[in-house]
Amino acid sequence: MNLNMKLVLIYTVIAGVLAGLTAPIPGTSLLLTGLEIYMLVHLARINNYNLGLKQIGYSAAAIYGISTILQDAALEILTFVPLIGWVAEVIVAVLFVFFLGNVANLYFGKRS
Repeated sequence: MNLNMKLVLIYTVIAGVLAGLTAPIPGTSLLLTGLEIYMLVHLARINNYNLGLKQIGYSAAAIYGISTILQDAALEILTFVPLIGWVAEVIVAVLFVFFLGNVANLYFGKRS
């Protein structure tokens, strides 16, 4: 297993723990968006890809938009179903971060 995949798995575990600890609290899924942006910047650095502030800003806006539509809305709705919703929040967060990390790995790996 290469370093990039290990990093994606580490960020995925962090996302799962973060989602699990904050699941009952509405609005805290924004923490996951911050984690996702940090993961992208970290993966870019590992692949010697230079991300400028403009690119980070565009990436952050895109991630926030996608995250809001796909992840945050689902997570906030699931918050109203105790226990089952909280478990579902963790699963959605883990899958989203894992998918995003793998896509970033493919992109930055080809560009470096």
